[in-house]
Amino acid sequence: MRRSAAPAWLALALGLITTGAAHAMSLPDAIALARKSNPTLAQRQDELAAAQARVAQANAGRMPTVTLVGQVGVGSADLGGFFGIGRSTIHPEQATVEVRQPLFAGGAINAAIDRARAARAAAREDVAASRAELTTGVADAYVAVVDARERVHLIDAEAVQVQTFVDQARQRFRSGEVPRTDLSEAEARLAELRAGQAEAQANVTRAEAHFQSVVGQAADQLDPPKAPALTVASLDEATAAAERGNPALLSAQANLQAADAAVRGAEAGRYPTLALTGNAGTVRDQFFPGYRNTGYAVGIEGRWTLFSGGLVSGQIDEARANRAAAEAGLRAARDKVRDAVVSAWQDVLVAQSLVQAARDQAEAAGQALDSVTQEVRVGQKGMLDLLTAERESLAARSTLISAQGNAVVAAYRLNSLVDTAP
Repeated sequence: MRRSAAPAWLALALGLITTGAAHAMSLPDAIALARKSNPTLAQRQDELAAAQARVAQANAGRMPTVTLVGQVGVGSADLGGFFGIGRSTIHPEQATVEVRQPLFAGGAINAAIDRARAARAAAREDVAASRAELTTGVADAYVAVVDARERVHLIDAEAVQVQTFVDQARQRFRSGEVPRTDLSEAEARLAELRAGQAEAQANVTRAEAHFQSVVGQAADQLDPPKAPALTVASLDEATAAAERGNPALLSAQANLQAADAAVRGAEAGRYPTLALTGNAGTVRDQFFPGYRNTGYAVGIEGRWTLFSGGLVSGQIDEARANRAAAEAGLRAARDKVRDAVVSAWQDVLVAQSLVQAARDQAEAAGQALDSVTQEVRVGQKGMLDLLTAERESLAARSTLISAQGNAVVAAYRLNSLVDTAP
């Protein structure tokens, strides 16, 4: 009994290891993996980080600046006998601290901050849009692999069945029970299936390669995909939800806000600026040996550009043109989102109807195949009828696979347009 315990525990451990290694990937798993490794999404996230940094830079425009300037050197001075000083070596030193606090900039600082914040909001929505687009892309790639593999299984099983028909037809042809036509039809159908097997396997290879490029991991073992629950119950609700929270639309709105701020920033160039300044410094050996000067000053500095050769006017015109373009982009984004939602909603409805119709068709084709098979056995129908029924049954099952996959992708696409959850 002791000798048998060790192999039992070993078998259990190996079984657990095998079970863990054979863990299948689900569609939500694939989406999570893609979000961790997708380069496009990573690029959008890095752009968001850069936009956040630009907000910090814009906020710095309100803060005082402190500048320290120092200088140390060696040189020679010759005062030509003035003050009793001739040629001598000097060691000039200078240290200055300057403080500057903006008081008024014509609205340029606030405009820059608003523009940076709007750009950050647009970048954040671009991340959400990329995430939603990636989710739909992963669903499409996942379904493509599962569908391609199921088609291979269907065609392989069909080829085995038709091979049996061919063998039976050859035997019956030799015995004179069936004409040469039946045998030729069966062989032609088998050759057609062999070609279909090669094409189906090629489709699997292509689908798996695309899956790996999207998800970042090989499609080893995949669970059957399931359509997610819809987050809206009607087309009106879907349209309203998309107009409230679709990331592409929100990004266009943020871009318009940034363009508004850019116009205000450009117009600020027409106004004067005021700043509180202060400096303190010390100087030694600046003009002649032994020279020293230490002092400080506090004041207000004003600056007003009265003529710029058309530079400010050109900047304003450019900003206004960019704002008009952003406004047009918002209208285009709103129309595009609305059209996409309507299309996605109709795709969901059609897909649901097609799944039921394809299921009924596959069931009816299967029943017809069973009936024809029985009739062929009793001699009421020939081999051609059986091959036709087999082809129709295979086509019906293939249609059902496509319909089920399309229903999954359509549901993910609709949710990605109206659901802004991360």
